[in-house]
Amino acid sequence: MTDSSNKLLTKSLTKLRAFKGNLELMGELYFASLEPGDSFTTEPLILSTSLYYALGYARGNYINFAIKNGRKSARQIPTYADDTAEVFEKVYITPAKPIGILEFTTELNNSRSDDYVQPNQLPEEDEDANTPTGRFESRKQIQPGARFLFFVLTFDGTEPYMPPYIRLGKKRCKALVEWEEVTTSISDGVYRTTHPVLMEDLESIPLGDILFKRMQPFDVLQTGRFSGAHVKLGSEDVLPLSVRFLRRMRN
Repeated sequence: MTDSSNKLLTKSLTKLRAFKGNLELMGELYFASLEPGDSFTTEPLILSTSLYYALGYARGNYINFAIKNGRKSARQIPTYADDTAEVFEKVYITPAKPIGILEFTTELNNSRSDDYVQPNQLPEEDEDANTPTGRFESRKQIQPGARFLFFVLTFDGTEPYMPPYIRLGKKRCKALVEWEEVTTSISDGVYRTTHPVLMEDLESIPLGDILFKRMQPFDVLQTGRFSGAHVKLGSEDVLPLSVRFLRRMRN
């Protein structure tokens, strides 16, 4: 072990705390995790990009205006890194993975969009359509009662804000969160992660045994083999000690 690794481990042993959140949905949860055509799928994973805001660690603009870049279509540009700049080195929140089997339903929609300003006239290709908008879509969403597990790590020895209820997703689904502080054990060497993290949160890429999931807006590493300082949370889950929210975007 190098001197720098020794210093990192010694500092972290006295400061690091970990808190487990058990989250239970009290309504239908809908995210546009994948968007194949006019179908929107909610993947069985809640990204930390959502949890930072839901738990109250980040604040963002109510409306993100679309920005046009050259000849490309106008796009909304999220401000995740800016919104979490003050807590980047203090708090880390993992994505939330499902506990047990989740139930899904698929809902068909034939209605106006969520846009604030909508034209009353149909586009030319839809003039003969027997619908207000001429557009059908479907969304796959997670049913109430689904349970998820996530962790909040603090690196300065403080106890984080732990709200008992939060809201998630495009329809502001209410969720109950039960909290518990768990033990931490820091080691150095070869290890395998056991809890999902964003690929952008990692300081280095895995050595092997990679299992990851394509997601919007960031891909997720579900498990991977690394070498270096790592932390064991409670009796099971393992994370890199250097993991930080969107670390690679900030470099």
